[in-house]
Amino acid sequence: MGSQTEYSGGPAERRIADLTILYEVSRALQKILDEEKVLYTILVGVTHGRGLGFDRAFILLVGPSGEELEGRLALGPSTPEEAGVIWREMRNKHRSLVETLEQIPRSVVRRDLRVDDIISRFRVPLGEESRPLLQIMRSHQPSLAAGKLFQPRNLPVDAGLAEILGSENFAVAPLYVPGRDLGLLLADNPVTRAPIGASNIKLLQIYAQAASAAIENSRLYGQLTERIAFCERTNQVLRESQQRLLHAERLSTVGRMSALLAHEIRTPLVLIGGFARRLLQATPQGDPKSEELNIIVDEVRRLEFMIDEVLDYSKTARPELESSDINALLRSVLISMAESLQKASVQSLLELDPALPAAMVDKFQLRQALINLITNAIDAMPSGGVLTVSTTRDGNYLEIGIADTGIGIAQEHWNKLYAPFFTTKPSGTGLGLAVVSQVIENHKGSVRFESAPGKGTSFHIRLAIRPDNESGETRVPEVLKSDGLLP
Repeated sequence: MGSQTEYSGGPAERRIADLTILYEVSRALQKILDEEKVLYTILVGVTHGRGLGFDRAFILLVGPSGEELEGRLALGPSTPEEAGVIWREMRNKHRSLVETLEQIPRSVVRRDLRVDDIISRFRVPLGEESRPLLQIMRSHQPSLAAGKLFQPRNLPVDAGLAEILGSENFAVAPLYVPGRDLGLLLADNPVTRAPIGASNIKLLQIYAQAASAAIENSRLYGQLTERIAFCERTNQVLRESQQRLLHAERLSTVGRMSALLAHEIRTPLVLIGGFARRLLQATPQGDPKSEELNIIVDEVRRLEFMIDEVLDYSKTARPELESSDINALLRSVLISMAESLQKASVQSLLELDPALPAAMVDKFQLRQALINLITNAIDAMPSGGVLTVSTTRDGNYLEIGIADTGIGIAQEHWNKLYAPFFTTKPSGTGLGLAVVSQVIENHKGSVRFESAPGKGTSFHIRLAIRPDNESGETRVPEVLKSDGLLP
């Protein structure tokens, strides 16, 4: 920083010096793409002793909303004492303008300068077209505030601006690009009191054009960077969607093949199971063959169960809704599974809302989904435990809870839990939860779970009591497929 450079030579030497300043600063600005650093570099060029040499410089820019001109950044000493310290430091280091510009840090840290603080509070609504500063900005011509008037247009100096700057003499140069006003560049000499002549105004005007181009380039680069990032995110989403579509197509093919094979296998399997049970009944107790026949019957039963799961998954379609008592449906499911619960030493607890209204559901599909959840809960409690079945109402929705005190689900399995054919059991098809997910999504409901190792797992099914709300619009709750830990 420092007073305007004095030139010992004639007009030609001064012209060469001015062009050198513009060249050095323009070259430095061309290398910068960060807007904040561009603004700081512009101010350094205006205030450097070997640059334009003003004591202070201020940048006012049209805000992001496009509705007001606002103070953005300032550089310069707040007092003569501070100016003396800065200028002595620069003289001791013998830094040229190029050296100073090259040593501007990559990330400019805004210093807590008083000049920066006061200009940041300055705002002029663009709608107030009669304001002198706005007239200067839109004229694209520089002005000099001398006394209380902007010359050469004899416009009154904004009293608020003069008060903020603490000076009545300052130069103003518009910042603009074709078709768009960017703001204003202000400079003054309140410390040195050096006069601001016509040559200083002209040089500031030329400098402002280079500064305008640098500001616009930094903004365009920022927009381009944002668009590239957006395109990259979009491409990533498209790639993921494509992978999901391919995966879904493969699963669809596997599903059709599985259904076909299940139908073909089911008939001979039923015959094998029937003959094995008849032979077992006809075999005397204690006969060595009875043990082998028991194994055949058990394995056939297991295969029949797996085939039923495959067929249930492949045929799950659009639900046929009817008014159903959810509490009664849950009691019916538990009664049908009483033997399985007893064998597993699992105690069942019912916490049903007695005021729960009937809901429009496909009770056969929902029954299958509930059976799958309770079966999983039983399997998760190999040493016995407590199964809690609950219902609650939440406005136009009801929630069914199936909670166990079992081994819990490892967190690394959460994202794959509803995937078809994924299972952590030594036997099974891995279609149980896939059927649950498909049934609930077909009902436009949601299912979420909470689990913690050693504490158990709880599943929560959320369904609309009526498929349409009062406005007649179908409301689809957000599907939450995995969520949180048990407290």
